[in-house]
Parts: sequence; structure tokens; C-alpha cells
Amino acid sequence: MLLRRSLSRAVKLCSVVTLASVVASCSDSGPSAESAARDPLDLRQKVAQKLMLDIRYFCPDQQRPAAGKEGNRHCDQPVTELAPELAAMIRDTDLGGIILFADNLEHSAQIVKLNRALQGAAAQSRSGLPLLIGIDQEGGRVNRLPRDEAAAFAGNMAIGATYAREGDRFASATAEVMAEQLQALGFNVNFAPTLDVNSNPENPVINVRSYSETPEVVADLGSASVAAFQRRGVAATVKHFPGHGDTSVDSHTGLPRVERSLEQAQAIDLLPFRQVIQNAQPALTMTAHIQYPSLDTTMLTSSSGEQMLAPATLSHRILSGILREEMGYEGVIVTDSLNMAGISDYFTPEEAVVKTFAAGADIALMPIKIRYPEDLGQLGSLIDRVVVAVEVGELSLDELDTSVARVKSLKQRYIDEAWGQLEEGEALRTAKAVLAKPEHRTLAAALANAALTNIYAPQPSALPVIDAETRHVQVVTPNQAVGEAFRIALAQVSEVEVTVLVPQQASVEVTDSAADTVIVASIVPAESAVELGGMEDLPKIQAQITDQDALYDIYRQLLQAANARGAKTVFISMRSPYEASLFETLADVHLASFDYKAYIGPDQKLEGLIYLALANALISPDEVAGQLPVTVTAPIKLHARNASTNEEG
Repeated sequence: MLLRRSLSRAVKLCSVVTLASVVASCSDSGPSAESAARDPLDLRQKVAQKLMLDIRYFCPDQQRPAAGKEGNRHCDQPVTELAPELAAMIRDTDLGGIILFADNLEHSAQIVKLNRALQGAAAQSRSGLPLLIGIDQEGGRVNRLPRDEAAAFAGNMAIGATYAREGDRFASATAEVMAEQLQALGFNVNFAPTLDVNSNPENPVINVRSYSETPEVVADLGSASVAAFQRRGVAATVKHFPGHGDTSVDSHTGLPRVERSLEQAQAIDLLPFRQVIQNAQPALTMTAHIQYPSLDTTMLTSSSGEQMLAPATLSHRILSGILREEMGYEGVIVTDSLNMAGISDYFTPEEAVVKTFAAGADIALMPIKIRYPEDLGQLGSLIDRVVVAVEVGELSLDELDTSVARVKSLKQRYIDEAWGQLEEGEALRTAKAVLAKPEHRTLAAALANAALTNIYAPQPSALPVIDAETRHVQVVTPNQAVGEAFRIALAQVSEVEVTVLVPQQASVEVTDSAADTVIVASIVPAESAVELGGMEDLPKIQAQITDQDALYDIYRQLLQAANARGAKTVFISMRSPYEASLFETLADVHLASFDYKAYIGPDQKLEGLIYLALANALISPDEVAGQLPVTVTAPIKLHARNASTNEEG
């Protein structure tokens, strides 16, 4: 039904394409000799259908700064309306897909208009094939939709903390709501859920994006999430194959290596993917830029001539052998962003695309950056290079055709042409109404409350933390904004005086104060590039790193000083729970919230469901309901920074 509606529009807008030829091009089956003869796509169009670019920024009136020239700023003009140059690029190349980031998304009306413009440009291409429009909407740390309009959910580890009591209820329910939000806005692909098993506490990029350290739990919750997304018409993406959980390097900044044995790989990292593929048939699987020698020892030659172990994204053995043949996966394989350092430090964009297509990937995600008008030619050059690779036999034409057929089948299943045919005003009203549904925020609040976890069992005498005798509470947070969110939430549930302190100013205040209770809220590890959006955020992240050891020393001193004068003490891990082992003996209560995000609400006040959930927990005589989905034991080293409430992720 969706395909037929797409066909009618494609034929109207592109008279050179016949109805019969488009039907043949979108066949679910692999191409036969007869269907290939009817296929309206030429080789360049086929290659373009296998590319997905970002349009996070574009500066149409600027030139690219000279390489290495000091003082030149990179383009930071977000694309919130489709520039004519970008529309022409989509139209003229038959580009297959676009991924959008938080910078592109201001509010529902603007998002709908942008996505309709994107599909309009694709409809004017020679093939008329619509775009895959993707987004990283995982929940928790990786959240792209505007929080002041679309209900935002705590992430995977928060859902994992509810598993013992709730099973897969929150995994399913939150995915259904996110799918409803995304579909109303015009998205058809979500790069979620994460199936990585976070078995390494020092993991800087996965961490609380993982459901659990237990593979079976990850598999159960991942299956429920995928099924819910796809039941509501959004293509789900399981990631990062073959498993990014046992790494201590961020693949945005380097190339991680996993040293598990083959038996461990099968039992831990691969198990969730195998079970979710069997149970839920995910539409897409995203690759990981990791080396995994027990799975593949193939050596590649980098651009510099260095011999190196093939990353999974470029591994034929991992993508075609393990994922396709051994696991029987029939969906679309998409790479993680190819401009991440785990790939781009070793290969040119053209080399990376050819090698990942040879390995078995169907879609190359973000292989190049289009930021300035002179960058537009890069796409044509990239397509030219892949075409040559096919013509000289470096890539198989039969395999390329089979891959393009998978991409078309994905579009046939998940692109909702009825959305595109809505009158614009109706599409805007529908999106606004969907995002405003009160039951969405009710569900988000329920998850925030259910996920709160005691990292260590509190002494009964410590509860409630704030009782009728409590007069003054000091809250130590990484910055004033996070503290203000705490103060506002506590004011809604109690009448205690709340003083907000930042670590650098807190030592004297806590020592000399007579406050009844001292709460330290920690936000570690550092935000990674994936949380903010991409590689262009790395300078911003690196510039704000704080000295973790110094910060933890301040926290210890504050808790010791509060204990010495008999105050109640609370340590809250608002991101990763692993750090709590450093403070086990220093606090009466240790809470994990797995989330710390807040936003400026309609009344210009900071709002955040997690803060209200914490405030209610602090006045309750009962223990919180969550159960820790990972093991917190030996002290670990995580990267700290001054977190901000207005950053996405």
C-alpha cells in the first residue's frame, strides 16, 4: 500500500520512470537478469542509494577555512531549513538517506517542514525514491528531539534497573512512544537500541547506554524494544555489531580492540544480536569500529601504508560471515559514522566506503562532510570512486544489486507515504498533538521513579533522608544549573532550605555549616561525541574536561566533613553507577539515577523528571525500587567534566 502511494507520486514528478519499472526496482527479492534489465537505476544511482549523509551544519555563504589556519572557525550554522544547494544535491544524485541531529531539530513544526522538504527533494530525483531519514533517539544520554516539547526517557541502563520487577515493560512502552513521536515528525529510521553488553566499567562511549552487563537481559530488553519500534512503523537499528561493551577507548577518538576469546565473544557480545535477530528481525544492524581478533585476523593496509587488523566495519568475515551467514541476518547493515577516528584516521572516505561495501555493508553512514558549497563536489567524487571499483571488479555488481534491493525493501516497508501526502497544516497539527500527549510524560516519570536504585543498601535509620526534623540541605553539583534543578524539585515536595554549592566553593561552606543533610550529585563519565552529535563536538568536549581526581578529592572532603558533624550524607551517581565504589564508606545513602538531563520549561524554569523522582525518593521512608544491572566493585577511572543541562544526549 505504501509503495503504491510512493509510486504514484514518483511517476508524477519524474515522467522518465514508468510504474512497472519502479515496481520492479522495489522487489523484495534479489535481482534476476530480467528484473535488472527493468531496473531504472543506473550504477551511479545504485551507489548513491547506499549512502546516508548528515546535514548538521551548512554555511552557504562561507568558504572552507584553510587547513591549520589559526583563528578560523569551522562551520557551525545548523541546517533547520533545507538550503537550495542541499536540495539540489539530493535531487541530482538520488541520495539514499539523511541523518539529522539535535542541531537540526528546534520544534515540531520546524522538524516536520524540514523532513517534508527533504522528501520533496528526493521525489524530484530521477528515480523518485524517497529518503531514509534517520536519527539517534536512544533515550537517556543520546536524545535528539527537543526535550521541552517531546517527552524524553531515561536510557537503557535505567530500563535495565527495572528489569527484575518490570520485565520488558519499559523497553517496549518507551520504544512505542518514541516511534510514535518519530513517525509523526517524518522519521523512518531510528538508530536504536544499543545491544552492547557493558562489561567494562571504564567504557567511555557505551556505559549507561547499555541495558546491563548480563547478555540475556540485554537480549530480552533489546528484542522488546525492536519489536515495539517496528510494530509502530519505525525501522529499528541494533548496534554496535559485534559488540562495543568491553572497550575502554571511544571509537570517535581512536580504534578500540576487544581481547575476548571466541567462546567469550559467543557467550557475551554476540548473544544479544543472535537472539534479537531470531526474535524480532531488526530492520538494520549497525557496525562497530572495533578490532576483534578472535573473530577476524584479516590484515588491511591503511592509507599510510601501515598493516592493521581489520575493524569490524571493514571485516568481510564479521559482516558477511558471522552476521549474514552464521546468524542468518537478512536486514540492512549500516556502518557507524565513517568520519569517526576509528576509521577516518586510517582510511580516506573513498577507501572506507569501498572496503565496507566489500565487507558486506549496505549503507555507508556519514562518509563525508558537506559543510561549505565547495564540499558538494565530494559526493560526486565518492560515487565516481565506488563506480570505478565496480567496473574494475573490486566490488561485485551482483552483490551491489542485492544490497540495493535490501535498501529498497527497507524503504518499501518503513517509509510512510501517507505522512508525505498529508496537507502541511494537518501534518504540523498532528505532530504537535502527538508530542504533547500527557501519557508520554507520565510514562517517562514512571520510568524515572522505577529506575532509581540503591547502589548499596542503606541503613534503615538513614531513611527518609529528609524528614520532619530536616531544616537545611546542601546540594553539591558540578554546576549551578544542575543544582538549581535539584532546588526546584525539592521545593515541590518539602519546605527545607536548600543551598546549592559547586565543588570548588563547597569545602568551607560544608565544613562551617550546620546543614542537616549534604547531597553530592556526581555526573561522570564525560559526555562523548555521540551524545552531543559527532566528531565536530570533540574540541568542545576536550576543552571542558576537569581533573577527575581533584573533583573526587573534593567530594571525599565534603562527605568526611559532613559526617564529622553528624549530618546525613547522600552520594548520587547521576550517570554511571560504577564510581560509587570510591565513596562506599563515606555516604549513608548511595543512589543511582542513570540520568541527569533537565531543560528550560514553558515557565522559564528548569524541569527534569529525574530531579522530581530523586526529590520524592529523598523524602520517602521506603527504599527505591530499582536493582543495579551492573556490578559495582573495584574503583574505576572515568572521565569527568562540568556537565551542562542544556546539552543534548
